Amino acid sequence: MMLPAPLISANRATYYLLLSLAIGLALTASTYLSKTQIHTVELGDYRSYQCSTGNTQGKSSFRVLTLFFSYATELADALCNNDVIQQSFSSVEILWRPRAYLGAKHILDEDFELFWNRYHVVNGLVPEFSNFYTTLLDTPTYKLFWLSKDSPPNINTDYLKDKTIGFSHDPQSQTHYLQPMSALRQAGINLNAKQQKFYTDPSAIYNAFYNNEVDIISAPLSQAKSKNGETIYSTLIDSEVPSGAWFLKNELLKLSNIEQLKCAVINSLSVYTPLFNSIHSPSPQESACI
Repeated sequence: MMLPAPLISANRATYYLLLSLAIGLALTASTYLSKTQIHTVELGDYRSYQCSTGNTQGKSSFRVLTLFFSYATELADALCNNDVIQQSFSSVEILWRPRAYLGAKHILDEDFELFWNRYHVVNGLVPEFSNFYTTLLDTPTYKLFWLSKDSPPNINTDYLKDKTIGFSHDPQSQTHYLQPMSALRQAGINLNAKQQKFYTDPSAIYNAFYNNEVDIISAPLSQAKSKNGETIYSTLIDSEVPSGAWFLKNELLKLSNIEQLKCAVINSLSVYTPLFNSIHSPSPQESACI
């Protein structure tokens, strides 16, 4: 609605002053908002850990990829506290990821100074992986068993006809897919779909077993932990299942103190001894690094 002419005339100065202030405030606000940046809050990676060696002049970081959280931070700290690692690197960063995380590009780009995985996985990704990584240390073999709460597992058609077996969704899992599937095939057993249940990770497989969702699983004997007084029966699948190896970046082989560095890493890997002692067979010591 238009203001009456007398009112505009009587308050002309005030009117234009207020109008100018309104326009000025609008322009100021617009300018401020155009310059103000909204920053996205980035959450930290809860599957990695980093420590400092105290050497600010060293290379950026000694990067490690392992398969699970257990002893990951202990390994990183052991490396950070090692004199040889401190001479060349400013920090140690360790990531724990599922086995399937490792890709061909990681190997070709030599993204990690050190990683742990199985030979068949690494060779399947990059058959010429030895051009990029060298085997530093084989991890110990372990015994694998069929576990059942009903009776000692007998891998034949009659015993398995009303049984359900738990497997891993990961077709690269040696413990929960490759080895049991191979054993069944060698025995001439063809399970129907109802006899097979697949789970995302080992803990889900073990929970399914103890909650009676499946009758049989494959696992190291250390997982045969009785609950509520139940008897766990076992049958050997394989006495020497390879657990993998630690692979070292070839670029590091050019270092003048490479032998000392190899021993530093091998000695630091001793933090995994409790894990291997619980489920694996003993492995020979690296005599050059005692």
